[in-house]
Amino acid sequence: MNNKGFTLVELLGVIVLLGVIAAIAVPSVTGVSHLIQNNMLEKKVELMEEAAVLYGEDIKGSIINSDKHYKEYACKSFLVSDLVPEYLSKDNDNECLKEESENPGCIVDPTDKENYLDLNEVIIYYKNKRIYAKIDIKNEIVCE
Repeated sequence: MNNKGFTLVELLGVIVLLGVIAAIAVPSVTGVSHLIQNNMLEKKVELMEEAAVLYGEDIKGSIINSDKHYKEYACKSFLVSDLVPEYLSKDNDNECLKEESENPGCIVDPTDKENYLDLNEVIIYYKNKRIYAKIDIKNEIVCE
């Protein structure tokens, strides 16, 4: 009798063991990637707000004299796309940059590749002799 191969039970045992390892590893890896994408979104929003503050400093007079208000502070609102290209860089690795795209040169939400952050509203307001900015991702901030 030739004993050079593996038995069916041994092969099934190895396959089951690999399946258990995969069942443990895959959810933890996807959870980490989701966390990374959320952190990337937070950082992109922070950068957009910093760029909006710079833009606000350039148009400070029109903010102070605005008849619109966010809470009790004078404000102006505009789209994030107004900050591109002077104040923000475009994403260079996304399909939205293609010439035939509806939105060439844009900023993409890392948690949802179909969502373009440059279509969100930015509120710039003047408070205590300083310019502040907020990105309205959830459509909850109003400058009226």
